[in-house]
Amino acid sequence: MSYQDLIDFDKIGTLNPEVLHSEEIYRRELATVFARSWLFLTHESQLAKPGDFVTALMGEDPVIVSRQRDGGLRAFLNVCRHRGMRVCRQDLGNTQRFTCSYHGWSYNGGGALVDVPMEDHAYHHRLDKPGWSLIQVPRIETYHGLVFGCWDEEAPALAEYLADAGPLLDPMLTRYDHIEFVGPMKWRLVGNWKLAAEQFASDGYHGATAHASAATALDTDVTAMGMDRDSLQIGSALGHAGALVTPARLPLSMRGAEVDTPVPSLRVAHLNVFPNFSALGSGLFRVWQPRGPAGMDIWSWVMVPADADDDTRRKLISKVSLSFSTSGIFETDDSENWSEIQAVSRGHIARQMPLNYQMGFGLDHDDDRIPPFNGKTGHMTNDIGARYFYTRWAELLDGEPLTPDLPGPALTS
Repeated sequence: MSYQDLIDFDKIGTLNPEVLHSEEIYRRELATVFARSWLFLTHESQLAKPGDFVTALMGEDPVIVSRQRDGGLRAFLNVCRHRGMRVCRQDLGNTQRFTCSYHGWSYNGGGALVDVPMEDHAYHHRLDKPGWSLIQVPRIETYHGLVFGCWDEEAPALAEYLADAGPLLDPMLTRYDHIEFVGPMKWRLVGNWKLAAEQFASDGYHGATAHASAATALDTDVTAMGMDRDSLQIGSALGHAGALVTPARLPLSMRGAEVDTPVPSLRVAHLNVFPNFSALGSGLFRVWQPRGPAGMDIWSWVMVPADADDDTRRKLISKVSLSFSTSGIFETDDSENWSEIQAVSRGHIARQMPLNYQMGFGLDHDDDRIPPFNGKTGHMTNDIGARYFYTRWAELLDGEPLTPDLPGPALTS
C-alpha cells in the first residue's frame, strides 16, 4: 500500500479520515516524519548561560537540550541508559549534572555517564562508562534563535529544510533587535496533531463560523479576516504553508510584524513549518506534540522583546493569551472542533467517508507579487496549504527523501 492512496488531490480533492485514527499510520509517522524531520525544541533565550537546560519532545521521545561550557548546544534522549527511567523531570533550569531518581546513575551536562552508585561492587570495574552515555541527538541547529533538532544524520541543513518557510518566519523573528520566548504553557487535548497543524497551515475559512461569538466579544469582523482579494496563502512542496493578510483585516491580537514580508503590503497571519511547528504573526509559537492517534499536547510560547520592561511584557503576553491560551477565546473554539472531529469520525461508517479538500481545487497559481518558489499560491478561501501539507506527509510515510528534488529556488523576502 502507498500512503499516498489516502489522499486524492490530483483528481478529486479528498482525504481519507483514517489518517486521524489508524495506530499503524501513527507508528509510521513517528518513524518517517518525526524521526527524520527538523523539529522545534526551544528558543536560545531559554538557554542563555552554560548549564541552562530545557526538556522537550521530538515526536514521543523526550529530550534534554542544554547549553555547554563552550557555548554550544547539545541535546540528549531524556532516558537513563540503565533501566530507561526519565533522567530529568524538570521543564527547565541550570545544572552541571542530571541524576536518575531510580538508581542514581548520573550524567554531566555533556551527556557522559560520570557516576554510578556502588560501581566497584556492582560492576567489578568492568562498566564501560563512555559507552553508556546518554543518546545524543546528532543534529542541532538554530535559525534566528529558534533551536531545532533532528535524529536523521543524513538530513539537509536546517536552512535548506526550512527553505520557503524562512521568509514567513523572518518578519516575526526580526521584529525586535533581541527577542525572548516566554513559556511554554502546556496542556493536553483530544485530537490528532494534524488537525491543528493543518489549520495553522491553511484554514482561514473557519474563522467566520467557528469564531463568530469570539469576534462579537472583541467587536471584530472575523468574516472579513483575510478575505479581501489581496490576501493569499502559500503552499510549499516541502510541506510548509502559511497566509499573508492585509493587516487591517486582522484583530489586534493577531496582527503581524511591521516588517517586510515577500509581499510588503501584507503581514504573516499564520503558518506551519512541517510537520508540527506553528506560529501567528502576533508572536505566538506552537508545537503540536503527538500523543497517539487521538491525542496531542499543545506547547505554546509568546515572543517578547528581550529588553522590554515588566509592564510591556505583561501587556504583550496578555494580548496574545486573550485569544490563544488554555482559556483563550479563539483557542476554546478550535479545541472543541478538533476534539469533536476526533470523536465523531472514529466510527466504522465515518472512517470510510472521504473528507472534502476541494476548496480552490485547480486554482492554485503563481502570484506575480512574490518571487518564484517551490509551490503555489491561492486565495484565503483555498485548501492549498492543507493539500501541500498532506501531500508531503504521505510522501514521507512512503519513504521518499526528506528534501525532494525541487524545480526552483526557495521563497525569498
